[in-house]
Amino acid sequence: MRLHRLTLQAIGPFAERHEVDLDELSVSGLFLLDGPTGSGKSTLIDAVVFALYGTLAGGVSEDRLHSDHAAPGVEPFVELVFSTGAGTFRVWRSPKHRRPKRRGDGETLQNARAKLWRLPAGSERPGDEHGVPISAHVQEVGDELARIVVLDRGQFTQTVVLPQGQFASFLHARPEDRRGVLQEIFGTEIYERLQQRLAELARAARGEVDGAAAQVTATVDELARAAAGGEDGTEEDGTGGDTASDGAPAITENLRAAAAETDVARVRELAEAACAAWEERQEAAESACAAAEREEQAARAALDAARDLAARSARRAALVEADRALREAADEVDRAAGRLDRARRAAVVVPVLQARERAAERRTRAAAAREQAAVAAGPYGIEADEDLESLQRLRDEASTTLGRLEPLVTVEESLPERAAALERDRAEAAHAQERTASLAAQVDRRPAERAELERRLEDYRDVGSRRERARVERDLALDRLGEAREAERTRAQIATVETELAAAAQAARDAVDAEHRTRRRWVQGMAGALAESLEPGRPCAVCGATEHPSPARSGEDHATDEDVTAAAEARERTAGALAELQARLTGLQERSAGLEEACDGLTVAEATERVAEAERAVEAAAAAVVRHAELAQELTDHDAETARLTEQLAQARTADAMCAERLDERARRLREDERRAAEGRGPHASVADRAARLRSRMRAARSLLEAALEDQEAAEALQQAEVDLAEALDRARLADAAAVRDALLPQDEVDALASTVDHHRAEVARVAAGLAEPGIVELTGAEEPAVEHRQAEYHDARARVTRFAGRASEARLRCRQVRELTDRLGAACDAYMAAGDRAGPVVRIAALAGAGDGNTLETTLATYVLLRRFEDVVAAANGRLAAMSDGRYALERIDEREGGQRSRKAGLGLRVRDHVTERPRDPHTLSGGETFYVSLCLALGLADVVRSEAGGIELGTLIIDEGFGSLDPQTLDTVMTELGRLREGGRAVGVVSHVTEMKDRIPERISVRRTPSGSSTLTVRC
Repeated sequence: MRLHRLTLQAIGPFAERHEVDLDELSVSGLFLLDGPTGSGKSTLIDAVVFALYGTLAGGVSEDRLHSDHAAPGVEPFVELVFSTGAGTFRVWRSPKHRRPKRRGDGETLQNARAKLWRLPAGSERPGDEHGVPISAHVQEVGDELARIVVLDRGQFTQTVVLPQGQFASFLHARPEDRRGVLQEIFGTEIYERLQQRLAELARAARGEVDGAAAQVTATVDELARAAAGGEDGTEEDGTGGDTASDGAPAITENLRAAAAETDVARVRELAEAACAAWEERQEAAESACAAAEREEQAARAALDAARDLAARSARRAALVEADRALREAADEVDRAAGRLDRARRAAVVVPVLQARERAAERRTRAAAAREQAAVAAGPYGIEADEDLESLQRLRDEASTTLGRLEPLVTVEESLPERAAALERDRAEAAHAQERTASLAAQVDRRPAERAELERRLEDYRDVGSRRERARVERDLALDRLGEAREAERTRAQIATVETELAAAAQAARDAVDAEHRTRRRWVQGMAGALAESLEPGRPCAVCGATEHPSPARSGEDHATDEDVTAAAEARERTAGALAELQARLTGLQERSAGLEEACDGLTVAEATERVAEAERAVEAAAAAVVRHAELAQELTDHDAETARLTEQLAQARTADAMCAERLDERARRLREDERRAAEGRGPHASVADRAARLRSRMRAARSLLEAALEDQEAAEALQQAEVDLAEALDRARLADAAAVRDALLPQDEVDALASTVDHHRAEVARVAAGLAEPGIVELTGAEEPAVEHRQAEYHDARARVTRFAGRASEARLRCRQVRELTDRLGAACDAYMAAGDRAGPVVRIAALAGAGDGNTLETTLATYVLLRRFEDVVAAANGRLAAMSDGRYALERIDEREGGQRSRKAGLGLRVRDHVTERPRDPHTLSGGETFYVSLCLALGLADVVRSEAGGIELGTLIIDEGFGSLDPQTLDTVMTELGRLREGGRAVGVVSHVTEMKDRIPERISVRRTPSGSSTLTVRC
């Protein structure tokens, strides 16, 4: 991690805005932060920590960040540009602080705020304000920075920024705390996760083995229960003997015992033995079942033979009886057959006879219809005796002429309406042309209207900047109003203080006069006070005489020492009050002068009026913005309307042209149809009249023609019907129509006679065929079948088959179950062996990584990796420590805690080897100077190792805020030499110190100085 630029404002003692380019400052690799104690050097480190974490080093509240010297309303903030392996970022934070209210008097609490940007590569230089915003929410900024920086605040203040009081925290840290710092810095949590993952895999592997073993046991239990089925008692074989049990109890007991011992080979052997035993029992049961089935088949054959003989005997008896009955009914059936034959021959002639009667009736109707048609055709000049060819010609001529006139009838009827419609359409076309002209006039006016809109819009072009200026002026006016009000309040306070000051000055003068009077009275009364102490024979303290002939006497207004002391104290009190009021007045006058200058000498009323004017200007600017938007929208709408009108005008002109063409075409067609109607009309009143006359003539000719044709066809049909009747009577061997009528019978009687004759004939044939069948003809009628005896024998055989089939089925089912369970058991055994093979390496590796069996170091994988990294850090630190301590001290890694206690996280303890005494020392026993340079070597060693690790956290900046004053000149020279070597690796080290010698050694520095007002300022020297 490297720090590039720090900017702060109204932070700590720094009231103004200050910016520090750390890249320029650290070009040489070493820079100094110098200044008097308490001037604010540590505030710069606090600002860096606050920018990244939102809190100060050591968890101190950030409330003290807001500068008490900053002007009211100036927002405190810290901005830091830094880079890590994740990229370059800019973070801005403002702490929680109180600010003046924007409206009214008093203050309000402003909550903390934060913003974060990602900067493009190469944007670390000052002035690069661009970047991609990531977040502007305090919580989200904190979360993002935790991901970007990786180190938490405690780790950051142990490795990058080392503030006062925490410089030696990594040296004195507990091993557990060092573990967290090293793990975050070196990214070794992957080994922790690997160790956890191996433990999870080992648990899963052991679970898989246990599951496979449980599956073997469960399958053995199922197999034992299946193999034990039918093991008690005996079974009847096909010959009536018994087969003993196959020793299944011993097999199942041994099988369960082998499963309990997880003896896979023995389990497989016993399972196969159980399968073999059940296969033998199945074979014996199936043999007995087959013998029973053969006996059942023989009994079935005997029963079928008996039933067949009984059936044939019964059939022969029935056939003999039926033959006797048929012989008795033969004469009556012959008479019915004769009647049926005559009726059937007459029925054949009936249709021909009926056809001849229908032909005669048709001939009569046709002759009458011809006479009526001839009468109707007379008025149209058609003679009754016209031949068929003439009638056809007359009909065709009328039809042809009528076909030509029919379309003209419709045309003639539409002519008046078409003429009227044509006139209406011409009027509408004229109106449309007027609308087109109106549209054209509107389109012609559009350019001028648009120019007027553009001119009006031009007056509002700068409304945005005018509004922003108005807002700025309003905010400035509000600030001036607040300052004017504050100035007015300050002037009132000045007047009050001046009044109090005058009174205090008078009181001070009175106190001085009172003290002077008291002292004069004290001086005047000193003689009386001395005289009171004179004694005869004792020397006078003033003149030394032993006689006192005329001692002085004290007056009534004599002042004592107590009176003098009280008067002096009263004078001091009034003088102090006067000085306090004078200082307060001076401060108020300075504040009043500053406020008068800030508000440009405006009164509250004038400032209020300016605020009102500014508000009106803002409102006017806002209204101008709205009007600008309205005019812009009007211009857009105007252009859209112009485009619409232009398109409508083009469409209207096209429609007018097409309408004119359609009107001309319709007028031409109307004239043509009028000419055709006149030609078709001829001498008649109208085409319709002529068509009606032709239609009536055509119908009369067609009716007469159709009647003549029908009369001719009816005569020919009658003649043919008489010929057909004669031929039918001859074929039916009947004399005439009367004989036909006598022979006819009703259909139901015919059907009954036919049924009787056909049934008798069929029965005769059936009985004769039955008596001639081979199985019937050989019988005599004296046979005895014995069906009941054979049926009893068959039922006994069937019962034996059912019993033996059930036993064979059960044996097959049990054998199949045992075989399936044996196969499942084999698969379960295979799975158990495979799970054991897979689990072995995983469990061993997990045990090694987790400090389990086989790990002689008793150290986990994650701890082992950190031990090696920590040893590298200690080795790198010792390289510098040897030079800084003249070879006296060296750091050693130990497995115990400092102080001899065993560490729960073994291996991250530290002790110091003193080569003068060759005895180890606890780091807490080092002196202040020794602790400083040992801690410095440890921090630099940590940075060296991190830089050498690919993918680790880059510790490119180190800032040290204590300890240099505790070094003697020789040690300081050695330490500075070591720090100077850091520039070779591209690192930057910042040193915070007020030691004078440091200024001579480090030219690049930030000098912090106090100002007369009590605030601080800084100067960067590169």
